[in-house]
Amino acid sequence: MRESGASISEPLYNQMQVVSFRLYKEIYALNILYVQEIIKPLSVTHVPLASPWIAGVINLRGQIIPLIYLSRRLGLEQATYQRDTRFVIVRSREQSVGFVVDEVLEVLRLNADKTEPPPGHLDYREYIHTVSKQERGMVMVLDLNKILYHHPQARTDVLEEAL
Repeated sequence: MRESGASISEPLYNQMQVVSFRLYKEIYALNILYVQEIIKPLSVTHVPLASPWIAGVINLRGQIIPLIYLSRRLGLEQATYQRDTRFVIVRSREQSVGFVVDEVLEVLRLNADKTEPPPGHLDYREYIHTVSKQERGMVMVLDLNKILYHHPQARTDVLEEAL
């Protein structure tokens, strides 16, 4: 077996496929099983009195989808919309949700033995499932459920604020 990547004989259950993307200057990822589609930005309807990380809602083929500034949710600087900005539509427990990301990069296969827990110094550590060292740099795989449903200062779901 090669050390640099998966071989033909390596079992697939030792791997996780993720969609990687850039937020601010860092590389993040989500498990591909949660990703429904990746789209170019659409018109956003803002929701009054929503938290700062709630961008608003979008109408995607007749379905109203809450949209979250993922960088703000993690406490990072918010980039302005650029040519490469995309909306990553994911399926949560109850509904579809969109994330604003700076750029979608690629689908990666992460070997379980090449991942490790998130560094302790990160302010948003609780939102990270695992970290993997890749050619492009460190990839932080996000925990979708914690991003969508964990609110450190309140007992309400984050998604409740968008609806």
